[in-house]
Amino acid sequence: MSDWNSSEINDLIQGLKKIEKYTWGQIKKHGSTKPGSSVGTGYKLISIHPSLPENIPKDIKFSEMRIDEKKRIFGFREDAVYYIVWFDRDHSVCPE
Repeated sequence: MSDWNSSEINDLIQGLKKIEKYTWGQIKKHGSTKPGSSVGTGYKLISIHPSLPENIPKDIKFSEMRIDEKKRIFGFREDAVYYIVWFDRDHSVCPE
């Protein structure tokens, strides 16, 4: 069961559809080098986060991507695949 309502789920799906059109190079360029700010997908590496599930490798580079103003996805990339670990509907997993 999800705490997300249908509008939030639709926002998530639309955001994922937007992100899937980009190459990894484009996604990384959609981040910001200025601490605390984001542009586009807002891609950025995250070093401080809640404990990861046991099946997640300890040496991964954990990252965040923006779905919209508040919603985020958190995960990691292996080769060409981005594994989503958390969907964050209110920017509470790793608040800034």
